[in-house]
Amino acid sequence: MEQWSIEQLDTVDSTNTLLKKRLDAAHGTVVVAARQSAGRGRLGRSFSSPRGVYLSVLLHRDEPPSQLLHLTAMTAVAVRRAILDASGVPTQIKWVNDLILCGKKLCGILVEHTGDGRYIVGVGINCNTDLSALPPEVEEMAASLRCDEKKLILALVSRLREMDEKLLSARGQWMAEYAANCVTVGKAVQLLRGEERVEATALGVDENAALLVRYPDGKTDAICSGEVSVRGQYGYI
Repeated sequence: MEQWSIEQLDTVDSTNTLLKKRLDAAHGTVVVAARQSAGRGRLGRSFSSPRGVYLSVLLHRDEPPSQLLHLTAMTAVAVRRAILDASGVPTQIKWVNDLILCGKKLCGILVEHTGDGRYIVGVGINCNTDLSALPPEVEEMAASLRCDEKKLILALVSRLREMDEKLLSARGQWMAEYAANCVTVGKAVQLLRGEERVEATALGVDENAALLVRYPDGKTDAICSGEVSVRGQYGYI
């Protein structure tokens, strides 16, 4: 297994943004920061980033995005394993890119494709985070992990390297683990498509990380993108 390089910073605007700018960075280049001043999430959302573990890794992959639809989901499995390795704490996954602890958000994942074979995998974990530093509406739905940060970073790098090597060869096994630990499965969900809100029941997750749902009329569907809100998670009742 090839060696990955790790650069640690105290503060950065965004670890993903920093790697995007480094056009000559090698596969496996890792940037870790304790704080982000301009963190981003899905759909371009900005978010508050007090002290935590913010890590991004650059992957050079020959496969087109259509063949790596499961990359975010397998990243979630890798991060779940890393947290368990470093702290002994089991977490759950909320489709598609959040890790949950005691019903609250612990970690978010953002995977970006730059269009030139470069995939940037970003992970943000509330580790030893002062939750009171978060906006009140965020604090009430956030969890923080008490863990040795260096140990967690090394575990993340190890598990993400493993994920990168197994991305195609072990997809079925990893996606089965994802589905088994996904809190969304079996729940009533609300699918948000623009202004449209559709009720459904989540039945499972397929090997491409699509959420399999059944509508009240009995029809089924595979949801690959868009916003999905889960009843009972993050204050949605």
